[in-house]
Amino acid sequence: MFLAGAECPFTCVFCDLWRFTLDGPTPPGAIPAQLREALDGADPGDGAAVKLYNASNFFDARAVPPGDDAEIARLVNPFARVIVECHPRLVDERCLRFAERLDGTLQVAMGLETVHPQALPRLGKRATLEDFRRAAARLADHAVEMRAFVLLGAPFVPAAETVEWAERSTAFAFDHGAVHVSLIPVRGGNGEMERLERAGDFTPPTLAQVEEAFACCVGLGTVTVDTWDLDGFADCLACGGARVARLARMSLRGKLEPPIACTECR
Repeated sequence: MFLAGAECPFTCVFCDLWRFTLDGPTPPGAIPAQLREALDGADPGDGAAVKLYNASNFFDARAVPPGDDAEIARLVNPFARVIVECHPRLVDERCLRFAERLDGTLQVAMGLETVHPQALPRLGKRATLEDFRRAAARLADHAVEMRAFVLLGAPFVPAAETVEWAERSTAFAFDHGAVHVSLIPVRGGNGEMERLERAGDFTPPTLAQVEEAFACCVGLGTVTVDTWDLDGFADCLACGGARVARLARMSLRGKLEPPIACTECR
């Protein structure tokens, strides 16, 4: 569910989600009101999951007023799993109390981004690997599931090393308890990424690198590739669509398929 709320306070250089947020704090009652409308007449069924996506951090009081937690939990309690996104530094006691309100399982998705020691501090995320470790341990101690986002083609990572660091970052996430890792090919479009590209600090990943990264990471655990606008990474019109479709299928099934043969780009 896409929920309208306040902008994230962290200004990551690769993010463009500020375009889909409110200009000020989320009004109290706004998130439950949106949920009530979206869930009207819904039948979750056995084992269904719901993701509450607010283009920010679910446990940021400015984005989701804490006074709404009880009503939000009541509305989503028919679901077996509730998924939210949050910055590692905001995984706190409120998160754990929210998990206790749910009849089902809470899963918190956190952006690890990259474990590259020079790149991570320059992303504007204001999070360290120790922040991620601490949040992951807190979630594990309270039986809250954790999934992670890993960037493919992160700014400040040398282009020739992008697959290597994506694999190392994915391994780090699984080593710290992630049940799922989403590989996110980094896109331009927010202005800052174009500036970094002109400065030589960012090179968009190729579709071949996306395919290679999935192949390297899929054996580490449950891995998916974000295929949103992935056609834009293709450099061959003849096979690009088929290769993106292959990545989507492999993400759903969790196993590799034979590569797409193309007489145009070979």
